[in-house]
Amino acid sequence: MSKKILISTWCTDDYAELLGVEKLVNSIKYFHPEVDHVIFNSEMTQKVYEKYPWMQPIWMMAPTCLPFVEDYDMVIHLDADAVVTGHMDEMFHSTADVIGVRNNNSLNQAGAHGGISIPHLPPFGDGRPIPIQKFLNAGLVAANKKEFWYDWHEVNTNASHNKSYGFGDENDTLNQIFYWDKYNSEVIDPIASGVSYGLSNVWGRGDNHWESWSQIYVKDDRLYLNDPVTSEPMCIKVLHQAGGSIAGELNRSYGGFRNWLSSVVSDEVNDYLNEVTNG
Repeated sequence: MSKKILISTWCTDDYAELLGVEKLVNSIKYFHPEVDHVIFNSEMTQKVYEKYPWMQPIWMMAPTCLPFVEDYDMVIHLDADAVVTGHMDEMFHSTADVIGVRNNNSLNQAGAHGGISIPHLPPFGDGRPIPIQKFLNAGLVAANKKEFWYDWHEVNTNASHNKSYGFGDENDTLNQIFYWDKYNSEVIDPIASGVSYGLSNVWGRGDNHWESWSQIYVKDDRLYLNDPVTSEPMCIKVLHQAGGSIAGELNRSYGGFRNWLSSVVSDEVNDYLNEVTNG
């Protein structure tokens, strides 16, 4: 592949062990040794805070990618509570300016809870709600156009200083910019695409957002999960935990994200994950 790609993962040193970030590093190398991957650690984070004294964790995705956008054709943000489980060809080969993944599953839910959306506000949109199936999760976003990262950071800066904007965090601002007519954008895992990159593979009951992961299976040396609406197989390219404070409590109670993950999937799937993450 001629495109020069970098994946940036923000993970400060105090979370590295809890999230088992080295397993994410290994999973990327397993499928894509040709891609560069940077863990944006505590030292690098401190430099961001020194440069932008107003900075809060809810606005960190763009500044952890900005240092690399001049040197790479594509820069990707990927959250640390994730594992790459297949070749990310749909994302890497996309020619869109910005590439995103679904936040809501095919049941129009965000995990086990109701689906999430927000109005697409001016100057980016006309105020109508972003459709449930087009609302993005910021845990995985890529751009072939470096201007996107500058724009996202600028909007985050403005939102952090002016609460009247109505944007709660960078997930909100991502959805505003993604559907702005300035950019040609692509969602790579819509219903019937046959792949799942984001939280489209997460559903359940109560606060168990990941009940669906017990149904994941191995076929042709890849992970699959059947879509809950179409029943068609989705090839899982990325497992992303997300889940906010609920996930944090689970990770701590199990002694880390990777221990928790092994407890919710089948033995067959756990063996697969061990193969791709053990280096």
